[in-house]
Amino acid sequence: MRSSFLGLEVSKRTIQLAQKSLDITGNNLSNVNTEGYTRQRVDVSSLYLSKYANWQTRTSRMSLAGQGTTAYGVNQIRDQYIDKRYRESACYVAQYSTTESVLKEIETTLDNIVSDGLPAYMDTFSDALKKYAEQPDSEELGSIVRNEAYNITNLLHSYQTDLEELKESNLEALGNTIDETNRVIRDIVDFNKKIVKEYSIMATGKLSEGESVTGGYGPNEMLDARNLLLDELAYYGNITVYDNADGSVRVLMDGIEIIDGETYEQIYMRSSTKNVDQEEYTSEILRDYHAYEAVVLRWTSGDPAEPSSGELRSYIDVLNGNGVYNTGYQNDAYGIPYYESTIDAFANDFATMLNTLNGALDEKGNVINPERLLLVTDNYNEGLEEYGEHYIEADTIRIANSWMENATMIGEVYDPNSDRWTLTQDGNHINEIVVKINSGVIAFGGKGDYEGTIYDYLLFISNRLSQDIDYNKAQYDSAYDTTNALLDSRDAVSGVSSDEEGINMLTYQNWYSATSRMMTALDDALDKLINSTGRVGL
Repeated sequence: MRSSFLGLEVSKRTIQLAQKSLDITGNNLSNVNTEGYTRQRVDVSSLYLSKYANWQTRTSRMSLAGQGTTAYGVNQIRDQYIDKRYRESACYVAQYSTTESVLKEIETTLDNIVSDGLPAYMDTFSDALKKYAEQPDSEELGSIVRNEAYNITNLLHSYQTDLEELKESNLEALGNTIDETNRVIRDIVDFNKKIVKEYSIMATGKLSEGESVTGGYGPNEMLDARNLLLDELAYYGNITVYDNADGSVRVLMDGIEIIDGETYEQIYMRSSTKNVDQEEYTSEILRDYHAYEAVVLRWTSGDPAEPSSGELRSYIDVLNGNGVYNTGYQNDAYGIPYYESTIDAFANDFATMLNTLNGALDEKGNVINPERLLLVTDNYNEGLEEYGEHYIEADTIRIANSWMENATMIGEVYDPNSDRWTLTQDGNHINEIVVKINSGVIAFGGKGDYEGTIYDYLLFISNRLSQDIDYNKAQYDSAYDTTNALLDSRDAVSGVSSDEEGINMLTYQNWYSATSRMMTALDDALDKLINSTGRVGL
């Protein structure tokens, strides 16, 4: 005969489990809109007898069978593979989104180049030359030509200034991203410490046996908070997450260990070794960037930080990408420096072409008559350097003092008989300049980037920028769709469904009611046994 109160004990445990299951269902429903929350469940199992238990005889007895159910703990419903795939995809969403956004800003800065920018100014300059060719001795028409050239130089200055401001704003954005990356790393480490401490209490048995607590019953809400931070970190770079036996995590970013339990790395811009006047720069990150003309990131361990993807990778490419013009720490991506270089190449080669056509330079670019120079650097005008000493760039190109003093100089031709430059009425020299502008082939930049006419070169820059924007948009759309699909898969596993939890609630409620009825039945049986047994005739 079994123990009299065994059934009541079994029913009591069952009622407690039904109550706890209802509690967890209610907790799931209350967190249906909580970001990062993972659906929970009570893991239950049937109790079994063990002949090795201290409270039992060596032989399992029939009277002790039917011990009911017990709970192992409250578990999270989560798929580690989906988490891994999601984090691998999320970094590309951030990378291509940021890159596309910056490239669109470059396109806006350059007035979409072909539609509203330099070609329109070049057309106006060519038209002014054509009109001037009809009256080469007209001071007024010559001044109009010079003014249109002046407008071109001003537009180039504007491009350079705007691109520099865009670069500085993205440097500040990079600084914020670095700060956020470091903050997330520190927060993950803080949760590592708290989670390990909780596991030391909740999983003492496993830890004492040297077993891993990973996947065991732990502080679920803390695990959710840490997983949310790991998802956030995945946007900044390509991370790989490993579980440690004590419940903490180990994180690698592109093969560099940045977190391991309580130890961690921080990312920073490599400090400048140059002696510079800090007042020249509005921030340290701007100072360090100009020291190397590139973003140079390091971990506190000294290892170079070279993320292959993520938001950090995007800023590295848009701030270091200088195409065929790259030097030092720069790379061959097409970022802000590349488009600065293309505008500089245009400024230098346009100036060289006009100066050569006007008789100031020979075919090799050597100065043969400095009084014939049309376009020079600001320092040359001020007498601080010789012509050719420095590359003519978008921000340094100026109308030469000689042209400012003589507006009709561009209409003069060389007379070998008198060894003088004089005005003629045929305008052939001016028309030759127009033809050269429209169809002359130039090797822009001298880096093999492009060889063709001025207009073809500007179209080439525009097309490259448009293609880059389209490529990054297409990659972003693909990564975004993949990430959303993975999020849907994760929500299907880990997310809270109100309908499903409603069904669970009814199931546990019925379980609770049935068990309560069982306890009532057992109470009636005990009442009969105690109060009625042996009373004959009653």
